Amino acid sequence: MAVADLKLDAVCEFLERFAPVQLAESWDNVGLLIGSPNQPVEGIITCLTVTPEVVAEAIQADANLIVTHHPLPFRATKQITTRDTVGQMLLDLIKHEIAVYSPHTAFDSCAEGINFQLATAMGLTEIEPLIPIDLLGVSGPTSQVGTGRFGTLPSGAPLAQVAETAKKVTGASMVKVVGRATSEIRTIAVGCGSAGELLSSVIEKKLDCLIVGETSFHTCLEAKAQGVALVLVGHFASERFAVEKLATILSDAFPSANVWSSRQEANPIHFA
Repeated sequence: MAVADLKLDAVCEFLERFAPVQLAESWDNVGLLIGSPNQPVEGIITCLTVTPEVVAEAIQADANLIVTHHPLPFRATKQITTRDTVGQMLLDLIKHEIAVYSPHTAFDSCAEGINFQLATAMGLTEIEPLIPIDLLGVSGPTSQVGTGRFGTLPSGAPLAQVAETAKKVTGASMVKVVGRATSEIRTIAVGCGSAGELLSSVIEKKLDCLIVGETSFHTCLEAKAQGVALVLVGHFASERFAVEKLATILSDAFPSANVWSSRQEANPIHFA
């Protein structure tokens, strides 16, 4: 397919097959959020979050589409003005005819989504959805879709080593840990982003450890009380690696397009 022949609807159809929108949480805002299905696509940027830096990068590089993990807009927007950051970005994107697509929680839960990638990178075997989703036309008894993932670390490892592996595979500059460094870990669950709500399922399945992006202080206290180790790699680190992989997936699917993961996106949180 020549570059001039690639239309936005073709990319959207691919993304909807890869991460079916039916898998998204009910509160989410996924799919094509800005753009015309018939507009041509020559340049595609993937990112974790649409920021002014990402918008400027897309404009400068003549990208036609941003595939962002976090939706823009995320919540209902009553006004689109230059008085706030979201309004300014929306106006800039529309002015330059840059489409926005977000798979968000559908990407978290799909068969080869973020949580599956994280579980695989951690070296887990016998990987299954932590909370399976059974949707007509999307999943069935043998389907690997659902919220979170869990599996087994074949040889086991002390918590300190599990934390170090999580830090390495996500590219986190540091991680936070709940539990004794010497605790033996064999069964691990993962949940990207703010996934503390998965703790109840981890306790129910009697798993040893939960790896998440971030969670609340009280969830950490509950994990400690229940004897579940926690590894917090940070929201950015828990998901950014997967949007880099998504750029490769899109590049393979649409070789005529110029596809890259945002070079300007960075973790807004620094450690002093």
